[in-house]
Amino acid sequence: MSDLETAARPQNTAQTTRQNTGRSDRVGRILNATAGLFAFLGGLGLIFAIVVTCLSIVLKVTRRVLDFTLSGVFDAALWSGIKPILGEEELVQYAVGVALFSALPWVMIRRGHVRIDIFEPLFGGVFNRLLNVAADLSLLFVSYMILTRQWYLIFKKARRSQEPMPDLVMSGDWAGALGRLRVQPESQILSMKLWPFYAFAELCVALFMIVALYCTVESLIRLFRPNTPPATGTDKDTDTDGVNV
Repeated sequence: MSDLETAARPQNTAQTTRQNTGRSDRVGRILNATAGLFAFLGGLGLIFAIVVTCLSIVLKVTRRVLDFTLSGVFDAALWSGIKPILGEEELVQYAVGVALFSALPWVMIRRGHVRIDIFEPLFGGVFNRLLNVAADLSLLFVSYMILTRQWYLIFKKARRSQEPMPDLVMSGDWAGALGRLRVQPESQILSMKLWPFYAFAELCVALFMIVALYCTVESLIRLFRPNTPPATGTDKDTDTDGVNV
């Protein structure tokens, strides 16, 4: 019986490893799909910024050409409506901001950050995997710092006798919370409320932090099990550092 137990023990260990790998793969696929959705939304924001910029330039050039060529023949009031888009700078600024924050989870899970790998072939596999863990930990820390800063921008400290915004939400005082949102800072030209952009950026950074935590755990697993295939990332992660132990 003891021989049978000894023979079955490696099989149980391999089965447990496959189960854990399967769970990791499922989590990785969910995070990959979610990050891809956010990256798609960011791409739409970037396309919007490009369209607004190009359209504003075309309108500006058209207005100047008409003023230069036809102002002496026709009344300039005929094309007075042709002018650059009002608040173009603000629209482009916030659209690019949406694209930037939306791309953070995708770049993290695809391991798309800049890598300085000039000396990587000179290091052993263990040291390279340690560097990967350190890089993921640093990005996890950065995501935490951005998350807390964005939280402060959304829920600033209440003034004087005002209740903090989280207390209003938790107590169900939606009228007070909406009234507080109505007096939040606005953009200078278009008078757009800024809190929706902060809230969306906070959501993106929260997903960025979750993905960074997942990548850190994955790097730690590969540190002790170098032959474990990565559940996420590109072909850059499937290098030969696992055999140079």
